[in-house]
Amino acid sequence: VDGPFEYFTVAGIRMPMPFTTRMTVVRIANGDLVLHSPIAFDERLAAELRKMGTVRHLISPNQWHYAHIGEWQVAFPDALAWASPGVRRRAHARKIVVRFDRDLQPAPPDEWRTEIDQTLIPSGIFSEFVFFHEMSRTLILTDTIMNMDLHKLDEPWRSATRLAGMYHPHGQLFFGVRISLLFRYARAKAAFQKIRSWQPQRILLSHGRCFEAKGEEVTQRVFGRE
Repeated sequence: VDGPFEYFTVAGIRMPMPFTTRMTVVRIANGDLVLHSPIAFDERLAAELRKMGTVRHLISPNQWHYAHIGEWQVAFPDALAWASPGVRRRAHARKIVVRFDRDLQPAPPDEWRTEIDQTLIPSGIFSEFVFFHEMSRTLILTDTIMNMDLHKLDEPWRSATRLAGMYHPHGQLFFGVRISLLFRYARAKAAFQKIRSWQPQRILLSHGRCFEAKGEEVTQRVFGRE
């Protein structure tokens, strides 16, 4: 589900480049809905989701994608909010009200263990939990890969994105992740191996176009072949 454009804030200063927002919804076998990287709450969207199942899990996959979880908690007070590393501290520092109930771990919890696998890419402040929905063979990412449409960007962001290689159809690791992995590649190698072992067909992203086919080729290109 695509949400509204938003702006990234650093030290209280709003950056001039807007970014896209996108939420992925997974319905597991018992009818519960998993909301990955919730976008701004919208009552019409909530009504659609109520028809699909029970909103039960609100996931912050990294410490950058959490700001709207509190809004969904108000509408769905029985939903569990899952925290990624550092997100509680970040939310507190920015005075964003959100109640995190549980912490994500490298291994999936009992609630979705038989249907969704997961692992943590350890990349410092850009550490991110990635998920794989086994039945549909869909890899669900947030910021790890970006695949931006250049024609939707103004300068100098268009040139910067092209230079970083993070543009459609050549989507690449987010440059912040790349820099961080220079110091953590050995720790991240196991996560990359696990992602490749999933052999995804589709890859859903938060920023830029999703890869609707040939997901296995993309993971080998981005995360290596061995």
